[in-house]
Amino acid sequence: MEKKNVDFHYPDESFLFSYREVVGNFTMLSNHFHNQFELYYLLSGERYYFIEDRVFHIRPGSLVLINEHDLHKTTDATSQHHERILINFGKDYFQFSPSIMSLLNDLFTKKNNVITLLSIDKQYMEALFIKMIHEIENKSIGFEINLQSLLMELLVYIRRFIEENNTAEQPSQMHKKILEIVQYINNNYSSALSLPLISKKFFISQYYLSRAFKQTTGFTFIEYVNSVRIREAQRLLRETDDKVIDIAEKIGYGNISHFGRVFKEVTSFTPLNYRKLNK
Repeated sequence: MEKKNVDFHYPDESFLFSYREVVGNFTMLSNHFHNQFELYYLLSGERYYFIEDRVFHIRPGSLVLINEHDLHKTTDATSQHHERILINFGKDYFQFSPSIMSLLNDLFTKKNNVITLLSIDKQYMEALFIKMIHEIENKSIGFEINLQSLLMELLVYIRRFIEENNTAEQPSQMHKKILEIVQYINNNYSSALSLPLISKKFFISQYYLSRAFKQTTGFTFIEYVNSVRIREAQRLLRETDDKVIDIAEKIGYGNISHFGRVFKEVTSFTPLNYRKLNK
């Protein structure tokens, strides 16, 4: 593969392509969720990939499919060195073509989060990635059209691979108790949630919960709770006309000032500014 990092995105962020070779420990930034689809392909090394309430151990040839707004994060596994391809794109990148929308729905909403490619499929897919990199580096006339065409070819290939092979990876069983707690948080984010309360409810020590939660998900306990709550707040701000104070209460924040601080920490926007930009 290429030996230099490649990062490219459109100003409106409707499409992003990134190739990175990472040496040393690396953990994704906290609070990672966005309103785009994501393809993550591991070329070398090993990673743990946390998605919603599941953890996957991914290896070279693993392809990860992340739906819009899914909370996700990668952390180190046994190997500190890794290479990866990352592609983010929004629905509007394909101008709402019905056939493409149907394809995206099949790929990203069926919980086939991780698939492992066969050798011949790895070669084909990596050849497509190389073509995309060359288009980005050369920026010849019409390169944007070729990039879109290559991504469409990639998505169709993945869909056919899943149909023909049915090889979705199973989540890791590492720290099963922690993943039960993650599911509980996802379903009860509007309730009181704290380390003491959760450790008591699930009959484990606060120290073990704090340490194992971070090890399993890549998030601290409070980072994860805030991420789940703020993601729901974003949805309510986009889709309803509820007052900000009412949204804060609905998602578990009794203090609107605290909600405003956390929202800005996670999103870089105030709740009202976020609503104006996304309504």
